[in-house]
Amino acid sequence: MKKTTAAALMLILPGMAAFLFFNLWPIVYSIYLAFTNAQLGNFPIYNPQSAVEPLHFVGLENFKWALSDNKFINAFKWTWVFVFTSVTLKVFAGLFLSLLYNSKYVKGKAIYRSLLIIPWALPLLFSVTVWKFMFDPVFGPINLMLKSIGINGPDWVNNPTWGFVALNIIEVWLAYPFMMTVITAALQSVPDTLIEAAIIDGANYWQRIWHVVVPIVGKPIAFATILTSATSFQYFMVPYIYNAGLFEDRFLLLYGFRKAFGATPHYGRAAAIMVIATLILAVYMYVNVRITRLQEGARG
Repeated sequence: MKKTTAAALMLILPGMAAFLFFNLWPIVYSIYLAFTNAQLGNFPIYNPQSAVEPLHFVGLENFKWALSDNKFINAFKWTWVFVFTSVTLKVFAGLFLSLLYNSKYVKGKAIYRSLLIIPWALPLLFSVTVWKFMFDPVFGPINLMLKSIGINGPDWVNNPTWGFVALNIIEVWLAYPFMMTVITAALQSVPDTLIEAAIIDGANYWQRIWHVVVPIVGKPIAFATILTSATSFQYFMVPYIYNAGLFEDRFLLLYGFRKAFGATPHYGRAAAIMVIATLILAVYMYVNVRITRLQEGARG
């Protein structure tokens, strides 16, 4: 072996070892647990005084349980509902703000854009806690403003329907800077000559947007939409901070977490839920990338 090759291996191997340990090993171990009866009493150490059996393989039992569990099915359904509603709102919010602050008639765009990315700068815990206070049914500013105009505001924190609406609003506020940044960068690539040609041909503003701008920025928007939809599918921290008990059967990852660390922990079932969620997300990402042909743009 050449000295240069040996030196390169000495530099690469520590990083590879760290990567495998901190990334690959937890995934492999989680998959292993999904095929066992791991639960409180036999994992990580078996307690002979507990009523549970020692740790052993159970095959596909955890997966069968998950697919027949009503709470899992409900969480699966509502997770996709949230993906659809939140992603739609995030795309439209990002597109609207990008078009607004890309207009030549808006002055001080650099200042506005700097202010609009504030949600990125704030810690998630702080942001969600502030939003939870704003949606407080008694003392929250939102319900107080509604009350001032004669409207009795809903219970945003404890009602599942209105809480779901509140989570959509919070998610839009947290994610629009990403959408706006991607779309704004894409809008910069639209040639002015095409816009001017469309104006000469008599196209109005919306016709120029739909027939000139959207076809050019379509792939960046599709890329951002796929990424943010994957994030929405993995929604966990925000509902957990906002009201974990209320949304336990509304989000897959939150349901899996509560199954592992709730009143009756069952780590095997929780791991099975996470494996199912990961497989669904992988298939979803693959299908969307194939449909939108993003990989062709990457090769080009």
